[in-house]
Amino acid sequence: MRALLFALTLLYAPAQAAVVSCAAAPGRFTVLLSEPGGDAMPDRAATERFLNKLQFQLDQERDERWINPNATPVAFKACPKRVPALDGSEFSPELVEQLHSQRVLMEVWGVVEREGGVAGGPLSAQINYLLVPLRFAANQSEIVPSGLQRLRYPEAGAAPTQDAVQLISKPLDLDAFIASALGLKLLREHAFEPAHANLCRASGLLGAMLKRPLTGRSKTELTALHDFVLSSAGRVLREALADPAYPRTGLLRLQLPAQPCAGGE
Repeated sequence: MRALLFALTLLYAPAQAAVVSCAAAPGRFTVLLSEPGGDAMPDRAATERFLNKLQFQLDQERDERWINPNATPVAFKACPKRVPALDGSEFSPELVEQLHSQRVLMEVWGVVEREGGVAGGPLSAQINYLLVPLRFAANQSEIVPSGLQRLRYPEAGAAPTQDAVQLISKPLDLDAFIASALGLKLLREHAFEPAHANLCRASGLLGAMLKRPLTGRSKTELTALHDFVLSSAGRVLREALADPAYPRTGLLRLQLPAQPCAGGE
């Protein structure tokens, strides 16, 4: 039996070691960009070029559709050699707590492959988005939807591409998940006004995503996230109005918890 356990330990050790440390950006909220699996990257150099290009595009070439409290930016951090399993099994409560304490909002990873295994063929991907505040809440036995969202690219009807960055750097999807994670993180910190703004922004973005022809688990989990984000916006209002420290002239006093995002976010 000991020999069997030792053999199993050796068998699974590489998978566990794949989640190497990746430091969050100091003084910022952070989104970690981990390496994708699959056959789309022919070698180590191609993988690192992909990560660097993806980080640059997300950091520099986009319109941020979330609300930064006190102008605290959200940084995207490339994480070479960090390759989580597709099911996210390495994200233990201890690792999630560490990420949460470092203000990591989300980790992005997945599989990018050549369709049919043909060299030079169009790419397809399954991308995972781990919303750290949601997984942290689940580990505290709070009733929350899944913190792991999974989407496939390209979308039905989308043009094929051989550019992995173009395939997965979807502004709507990333902004929706970032706004969701940031709003939930700020709610836990009692930063009520930016929490409310981000949750309402996320509700609108997630609603737009749900208009796509999603099916199965992806649609179910995205719908649950949308409903939870909207209900959390109402929770922000209730907690703010019950907090003696919340200003009497605070903007949230103009909102109704029953219609928490009626202001048009």
